[in-house]
Amino acid sequence: MKKSVTHLPVLFLVVFSSMTTDVKANDARITEYGIYNKNQELLKKTTVIPANQVVRFGFCFEVFVDFFDDDKYMLTQSLTHPEISDDGGWPNKGYNVPRKFKVMNGVASGCVGYNARSSDEAPAGEWRFSLSDGSNELLDFSFNLKSNNAN
Repeated sequence: MKKSVTHLPVLFLVVFSSMTTDVKANDARITEYGIYNKNQELLKKTTVIPANQVVRFGFCFEVFVDFFDDDKYMLTQSLTHPEISDDGGWPNKGYNVPRKFKVMNGVASGCVGYNARSSDEAPAGEWRFSLSDGSNELLDFSFNLKSNNAN
């Protein structure tokens, strides 16, 4: 699978892929997930991520969106995570952001993730990503960030 990479100056990465698929109405599937390197190459397939470390993790997906123009389609990407305080002391527990994803034959595809640039940006706990189309949640996927000394 050939991928082209788009770098964004925020804490998440995006990798768009162009592929044919057999995803049907009401279907969504995770095509890849785990820990990635700075080139967005999968290093380890896992949902358990080391907490309090510089780490990049995420997943790739395909989801039926019932939009059949070969173009891009707007979905809402959400992330909820344990509280992180920014430099000004403001608490951050996640975000919701509209994002365009490649769509082909009614199926949107791409990758979403998180890039912790410091140990403070990766606290232990559940990190839940979701994608929605209006009020319709299409998929969600969670990672568990654990400290080395946690059971």
